[in-house]
Amino acid sequence: MSEFASSAAKTKSFSDRMFRRLFWPTLFSAFGLALGDIADALFVGIRIGKIGLATMSLVAPIYMIYNVLDIGIAVGTSVHYTRSMGKGKAKQGIEIFSQMVILALVVSILIGALGLIFMPFVLKMLGAGEEGGELWNYTKDYLQIMFLGAPLTFIYFLLYYCVRCDDNEKLASAGYVTGYLTDIALSALFVLVFKMDVKGAIIATVCGKAVGICIFMLHFTRKWAILRFRFVRPKIKLMFSVLKTGIASSFGYIGQFVALLVVNNLLLKLGGDGALAQFNVVQNVSYISFAIYTALGDTIQPLSGTFHAEHNRESIRRVMLLAMVIGVLSGGAISLLFAFLAPSVCQLFGLSGDAISAGSWAVRLFCLSVIPAGISMIWSSCFQAIGREKLVFLINQLRTFVCFVICALILSLFDIKWFWFVFLGAELTALAAWIPVGFFRKHTVSNIVFSYLLDANSRDISDLISKAEAFCIENQATTQQMYCVTMCLEEVCQAIIENAFRQEGEEYIQLTLCFEKDGTVALHLRDNAVDFNPFAMKTGQNYEDEDQLASLGIQMVKAKSKRFFYRRYAGFNTLTVEV
Repeated sequence: MSEFASSAAKTKSFSDRMFRRLFWPTLFSAFGLALGDIADALFVGIRIGKIGLATMSLVAPIYMIYNVLDIGIAVGTSVHYTRSMGKGKAKQGIEIFSQMVILALVVSILIGALGLIFMPFVLKMLGAGEEGGELWNYTKDYLQIMFLGAPLTFIYFLLYYCVRCDDNEKLASAGYVTGYLTDIALSALFVLVFKMDVKGAIIATVCGKAVGICIFMLHFTRKWAILRFRFVRPKIKLMFSVLKTGIASSFGYIGQFVALLVVNNLLLKLGGDGALAQFNVVQNVSYISFAIYTALGDTIQPLSGTFHAEHNRESIRRVMLLAMVIGVLSGGAISLLFAFLAPSVCQLFGLSGDAISAGSWAVRLFCLSVIPAGISMIWSSCFQAIGREKLVFLINQLRTFVCFVICALILSLFDIKWFWFVFLGAELTALAAWIPVGFFRKHTVSNIVFSYLLDANSRDISDLISKAEAFCIENQATTQQMYCVTMCLEEVCQAIIENAFRQEGEEYIQLTLCFEKDGTVALHLRDNAVDFNPFAMKTGQNYEDEDQLASLGIQMVKAKSKRFFYRRYAGFNTLTVEV
């Protein structure tokens, strides 16, 4: 194996291990979310049949409105928090989180209040039928409790995304899954045992959110946790900037809101309550089918954001390759499974007679769209993390609104059997539209980057220092910057090698050196040693103390640097120094 290939393989070990560490808890969370979403429709369908499934289809557009804001706030906060931490700006990250907690509470209370006040208008807009009718009353019962529980929903998602990005993905996953398992258990109890119908389903959902929040709050008791809430003066400009990032992906839910309204009305005309019930079954199949892509997106988003802040392009490419391979293989397997079990799935959700055959056809045609949809979802998460919000907005609007509605309107002109091609048509059309914009448009690289992988077992950093000096000279660094970079690399790397590495197997230090737009030189170091913070070494002026004497170089680095930061993230020591 050549030296270059060997170095590339060692570099992959960092990104691969970080990917695995985040992926499995996130996958657990994604399937918990999917099961929680399915539980309401499943139990309601068993209890009251197609009228219950029709109710669940009617309230789905309101969830789309919710998700524009609650997911928008949560994702935007996590992206900006991750970028801040990747650049070593912990105070900025805490400020962002605190501002968005305030925004989440204000927005959720406002939405809940407006929903309750304008309930009759909301019901008419959703197409709930005649006032006082069975479908009207079921939908009203559900929405009343949903609006009252809005603050819990908003805080639940915000805490999940942010705790996960604060190096506590296991607790985040535990809270997320426990919340949805609570929802499932209580939904079965309230709907099937206490016969509370749709009201019982939404009460269970709100209770599940409350349980999840209680678990997420345990994160703030950890001494090593950086994430904190501080009482701050609201900064509208900052809130808007963070929300703008999240809305780029979550605004697709507005499109879904409109699309669901259109599709619900088209289906009612084409096949009545039965067609609407079949559509609800397809939606629930999509929750499981897309869970793997939700997990992959939630895995690569913080990783891509971190690597983007470090200007580590090779690691971004690596995690995207892993995500695409896993997504295509697993998505294909899940699609084949659902296509084979389609009749049983339809029976499980309460369909009977001819509706089983029609529902199976719809499910099988939907399965053809799973992989194309997953590709768009994975790349959307990456583009969002690296700051290409406009492209994210385009992808989500195309696949969930523009292409979907156009295909639905065209296919509604034919028999309902052909209508179910809407999913495949929308996803393929969206892919064909955004790929040329995403990959074939030239983008200039604004940052100059030097990367190096130091084999710590060799204990020789002279090659690293000489190449870093050459890089600084080539890019016209100042004498002061060259001196600080050289000193930092020598002292920090030596401290890590002598204090953290055990010479037990392969041990490496990964360096990314970058000239920022403002002229600052940023050094990002990641190592696979045991927990060790060089900046926490014992300091002082007693030169007879060996520990204090060994830390003299680190003291000089701290004195000469503009800013320095350490954290343990995704199983690695991560250092940021700016000079």
